[in-house]
Amino acid sequence: MGAFRVGITERPAAVIERAAVRRISGGAAKLNVRLPGELAGALLTLGRQLPNILVALLTPASLVAFVMGLWRVSADLDWAGAFPITEGFFSHWQVWIALAIGLKMLSSSLLAWEGRTRKIPEEN
Repeated sequence: MGAFRVGITERPAAVIERAAVRRISGGAAKLNVRLPGELAGALLTLGRQLPNILVALLTPASLVAFVMGLWRVSADLDWAGAFPITEGFFSHWQVWIALAIGLKMLSSSLLAWEGRTRKIPEEN
């Protein structure tokens, strides 16, 4: 049988240091918040993974919107059963196809942007 140890740390895992207010021109104040290393590292990692997460979610959403558009077209031609949305903005097939194209373009641009931003730290 294995044993494990439970320890209690003296400080919390995520501690935000005191914020420093700095005066800038025009009498405005700028708030500087410093994050501890562990929290800053986690936020940096999330920031690097966020484009990939969004691409992973937007691509299937684009496919679903395209299928809904095809379903609406085929329902208009009496090739398929009734489309569930009969009234309103989303009852038109053009909206679904445009939404699918827009989501795929957004997904592709996020993927290209992520590729460009990844090359910058590797070059330095």
